Amino acid sequence: MKEVLAHGPADLVALGDAGPRTAAELAEDAARVAAHLARLPPGEVVLVCSDRYLFAAALLGVWASGHVLRLPPNGQPETVRAAAAAQGVRALLHDRDGGSEGASIAALLEGPAPLAAPALPPLERHLVTITTSGSTGAHQAWPKTGAQLVGEAGLLAGLFEVDREARLLATAPPHHIYGLLWGVLLPLRAGAAMLREGPLHAEAVVAQLERHRVTHLVSVPAHLAALAAADRVPMLRGVASSGAPLPAATARALSERHGWRVTEAYGSTETGGVALRSSAGDPWTPFPDTKVSADEDGRLLVDSPRLDPSAARPYPCGDRVELLPDGRFVLLGRLDGVVKVAGKRVSLQEVERRLLSLPGVRDAAALAQASPGVRGEEIWVAVAADGWTADRLREALAGWLDPVTLPRRIRVLEALPREQTGKLVRERLRALFDQPAAGPAMPPGPLFPEGDEALAAAPGREGRRLAFTIPGDLPWFQGHFPGFPVLPGVVQLDLLVLRQAERLWPGLGVLRAVRRLKFSRLIRPGERIALELSRDAARGTVEFHIDGPAGRCASGTLAFEREEGA
Repeated sequence: MKEVLAHGPADLVALGDAGPRTAAELAEDAARVAAHLARLPPGEVVLVCSDRYLFAAALLGVWASGHVLRLPPNGQPETVRAAAAAQGVRALLHDRDGGSEGASIAALLEGPAPLAAPALPPLERHLVTITTSGSTGAHQAWPKTGAQLVGEAGLLAGLFEVDREARLLATAPPHHIYGLLWGVLLPLRAGAAMLREGPLHAEAVVAQLERHRVTHLVSVPAHLAALAAADRVPMLRGVASSGAPLPAATARALSERHGWRVTEAYGSTETGGVALRSSAGDPWTPFPDTKVSADEDGRLLVDSPRLDPSAARPYPCGDRVELLPDGRFVLLGRLDGVVKVAGKRVSLQEVERRLLSLPGVRDAAALAQASPGVRGEEIWVAVAADGWTADRLREALAGWLDPVTLPRRIRVLEALPREQTGKLVRERLRALFDQPAAGPAMPPGPLFPEGDEALAAAPGREGRRLAFTIPGDLPWFQGHFPGFPVLPGVVQLDLLVLRQAERLWPGLGVLRAVRRLKFSRLIRPGERIALELSRDAARGTVEFHIDGPAGRCASGTLAFEREEGA
């Protein structure tokens, strides 16, 4: 384990609301996972886990058992199910309560620890397969050696000044290469402590920063924008951002209001880390071991130890750049059909392919549209289909795509305006969204959360915390009120609370009453809010709280009555 762990046996490796853990406990838990997996034929193990400590134990256990870790592109049910069913996959490990598929990591850790500590295989071997969405529309699997990942984590620890006294909180998910490297492997390699939880809402992040005396924050632009609006945050030794460009206004607000100076990281699954910058809008400085160049079309070319040995060198990336005389470079935009929505990569071709796989869908086309704020871009789609609505299409896509990448606007038509050659000119596609729609283009149906995490609950209850950014183009803002749009209370109750409760817990029954309903603060377009739902199945009730950047917006209790025969 010393190849990965820089801790002494009694050193703290993880802390959080789920409890502290030492390096010795991590080694024992990894041994338990390894003992479970050692009975299986060699192959890959899919891991979906939000608890960073459990993720680390599973990762080391997979390696020690001789298997290869496979990380899905996102945690959506259909995506995970497809990854677990892939050829060569031997097991699915997760930390989801009530999951009927795969093995619960927490359950594996309840047994006795093997007598012998597990030994890791040579790190030069292929030990992780990271899956991402490529420009062809199909998910692409990228093999990584342990040496590449652990070596990059050590490099980042030095560049980011993470030492043995550091405590690091990451809001990026650990199945993403950014979250894996910065949120899990970096603290392990630096001898630091990782926070087990990855809160999403600004108030929850601030509470965890203070409660656990966090020194370093690893986040994404959307989360940092919400933190910039917070009233009070603790000082930190370091803040990192990646996944999308950090808006200059967000960086300025974080610096002026909270004294935070954000380090941005640029890279990809294919290349690993490439460059850093310490001020939003500045040119990028390549890592010390990375060489960058450009071809005649301005395409970025990268050569570094983090490339797959079989990859072309230098590796052609999907971005255009301007090289500067001092060795730095400026990013000029994407060259292919992969876009970033709130920091998450999504292929327009994949969205189209998923739509065309639905029965009754004859044609589909997707485009990326610039979006104000931290989202960067959003996806719009036009579909030729019978018997489908925008709501149902969005719900069908939700099984495959991250909630934040779901199309924001959907037009359902008789036919798309293709030319005789079959080509669909982008201007004609874009014009479809400027025309009055026969039906609603924006959903009066449920919004899909950008974050979803389970809450600790008393016996007989279950709770969830969902994070949303309220779209500014919801039809209910029109006329309510001119010059100062706010989300009506009845829409909050229906669009957010009731529909999310029914989505999470089908079979709640008929809504009979809303009790102790209180609206405390206004919800404005573009605000990031958190919705907490707590269900008491025996009483047939769901309590809710909606919190915004300035505090509690609404609260109450829904009372349901099960229908006869249900």
